[in-house]
Amino acid sequence: LRGSRHAIEPAVMPQAPAQPKLKLLCLHGYAQNGQFFRERTGAVRKQLKSVCEFTFLDAPRPATGEFLGQIDEATRGAPLGWYNTRDGNRPALSSSYDGLDESLELIRQTCQSQGPFDGVLGFSQGATLAALLCLSEPGLFGFALLFAGFVPRDAIVRAPFDAAAAAPNATPTFHCLGASDASVPPDVARSLASCFASPAVFEHAGGHVVPGNAPLRNAVKDFLRARQLS
Repeated sequence: LRGSRHAIEPAVMPQAPAQPKLKLLCLHGYAQNGQFFRERTGAVRKQLKSVCEFTFLDAPRPATGEFLGQIDEATRGAPLGWYNTRDGNRPALSSSYDGLDESLELIRQTCQSQGPFDGVLGFSQGATLAALLCLSEPGLFGFALLFAGFVPRDAIVRAPFDAAAAAPNATPTFHCLGASDASVPPDVARSLASCFASPAVFEHAGGHVVPGNAPLRNAVKDFLRARQLS
């Protein structure tokens, strides 16, 4: 009204409550370790610091692959593996594994002592292990981020993947694959994605790495925000 001494206050829209951060268990690749993997994922973690908390785990045994050559442990830290291959070949190529049960038990214990975790993030051998856990132990993780993962060739370990290829698993998954990855070629990574009912697939131009470019970071963040709201 004209002459009124009282201004009309603008309406204040209530803000949506902040979503709690998602807890991710992170599994490194073969011949890596938790600290090395943490450093290699720095760009992705920085983008996701408002969305996630990360726990990096060390695999329980030394990596013994004959193909590894000389690894600079002073720079990279100890080369560890979630399992070794009985023929000394790359985990993606070997059909006989040794030591997997020890890693599965370590992850179960970690989930009990430091979890529960909302999801799991893995690279290469760690991605394959993460996928195996999603397929064989439902409820342990609500979703998975799988970078350069592959379907295992060991007949015993492969059984849950064969079953999922026929009847895809409902766990939400994000798959990142490299167009020039010589260790886990794109078609191999896509075979893993086909084990899940609604996989989100991101392809980059690089090789056997966790890329740090903006499109990848944004795609991962969108996937995780959808998990927060689901």
